[in-house]
Amino acid sequence: MPFRNQLERDLHFAKHGHNFQAADAVEYKRMADAFMFGPMTIAMSECARANATDRLRYNIANRNFGVANVVPAFLKTFYLVPMHTLARHGGSQNYFAYECGRAGI
Repeated sequence: MPFRNQLERDLHFAKHGHNFQAADAVEYKRMADAFMFGPMTIAMSECARANATDRLRYNIANRNFGVANVVPAFLKTFYLVPMHTLARHGGSQNYFAYECGRAGI
């Protein structure tokens, strides 16, 4: 699934791509696709926000986090959650619960 448009993809790559050592925006998008639309692993959690339009995934093992719009399906974001953000929320599970409870962006 693509980002909403090429500009969104490029902006997210510029902001987060270096954390994944992605060579370019296309590789970053492939990584985000695999994370958000590929099979779940035992280290991953998934939820849907109450707005019923956002689906979130978080991998506790590597701190990858992503959000996808459900209908129409497109990527909203994919990034590595900083350790200080996890600490501020009291750990990985609390961070993911917080994100799941948000109304959406």
